[in-house]
Amino acid sequence: MVRLVITGTPGVGKTTVAIELSKTYNAPVVDINEIIRPVLKWDPELQTSFVIDEAKARELISENLGGVGSYIIDTVAINLIDKSLIDWCIVLRLDPRQVMNRLLRRNWPRCKVVENVLAEVVGSPLSLAIDVFGRDRVIEVDTTNKGVHEVVNHIVNQLTVGVPIIGVVDWLDTLDTNLVLSLSKELDECLAQ
Repeated sequence: MVRLVITGTPGVGKTTVAIELSKTYNAPVVDINEIIRPVLKWDPELQTSFVIDEAKARELISENLGGVGSYIIDTVAINLIDKSLIDWCIVLRLDPRQVMNRLLRRNWPRCKVVENVLAEVVGSPLSLAIDVFGRDRVIEVDTTNKGVHEVVNHIVNQLTVGVPIIGVVDWLDTLDTNLVLSLSKELDECLAQ
């Protein structure tokens, strides 16, 4: 039995990795958005969905996953998942410059791109994963310049060993300070609109 959640900023490869892991473990990929659709509302200005009732969302997820043996979840909304439903949280990381390129290729609004790139820079998904699931159930994986099979093999090996990994990357050590400051200023301008 395997109960995994794959998370990370948009563009890091969550869906691709989840699909490959589902083949490896013969476990279904669960679409959390389908489960919580009754409590999702679309915001056309932000071009994203948001949860209008978190308690109901948690209830829907627990009801749908409670009796299922194995599954792999691909989501950024890990705060909605009860930690008793997850064995391991896999946090995918990717060089923020690559995140930016991927999101721009998806034609995302510039402000949304900048917000997500900065979230990757400071490690927001990793921090949230630690808060929700605890340090002992989080595996951080740097996907930068790696193929999906290499990433999946790394994850499978880590799960086999059963040892958490945190602190794999610190983008603030590797990125040009001017780039980070420029993005931060740009986000401030976006938020001021």
